[in-house]
Amino acid sequence: MPEQQYMSYLTGVAGLAVFWIVLLIATKKHPWALVIGEDGRPSTSKFQMMVWTAAMVFSFLAIYQIRFSSGFGQDLPATPTNLLIAMGISVATAVSAKSIAVGSQTRSDAANAAAAAAGVPVADDPVCQSGIFADDEGKPDLGKVQVVLWTVIAVGVFLSNVFALIHSHCAPHIDPQTKVATFPLGLPDISQTLMILMGLGNGSYIGKKIAES
Repeated sequence: MPEQQYMSYLTGVAGLAVFWIVLLIATKKHPWALVIGEDGRPSTSKFQMMVWTAAMVFSFLAIYQIRFSSGFGQDLPATPTNLLIAMGISVATAVSAKSIAVGSQTRSDAANAAAAAAGVPVADDPVCQSGIFADDEGKPDLGKVQVVLWTVIAVGVFLSNVFALIHSHCAPHIDPQTKVATFPLGLPDISQTLMILMGLGNGSYIGKKIAES
């Protein structure tokens, strides 16, 4: 493996190591704690956002290292629109899911408090077994499966394109008129089809949470 490619991978992995350490400091325990929702169970939306964040940390640093070693470190790698939208979808889904969960819990607490004040016995909340792929009854949830499936596919396609860029030989482009050199290497885009499928999967997931709340 050429030295430039080796250093690119090493920089990306080092970024992931720093990301992991930051999560350890933030959670004061295993970083998986960040994926746990307010109800104490794994959150599909938080898992999705963590996967995208890790992929972006590796890719951004790996490609920036190539630009830096080629003398173009003053300019950050360009971020395509579809990639920004895909990451925005994951953030919006996580925020929406948290808002729905907090609202549902608030209404439940208020109803229980009102019932207790009226002397009505309050039944214990059922034990939930939800997870990244399962609903509150412990059964597979198609909405959650879709979110994780399209996230894994989109991130996998994105990373495969990143690896292809790392192994390609990108030379600076020199404008024939201005004689100014530019470096074309930037973050790869994801297809609009994948972006739409991600949006549909996340939309069905949020829609189901709204209906259940």
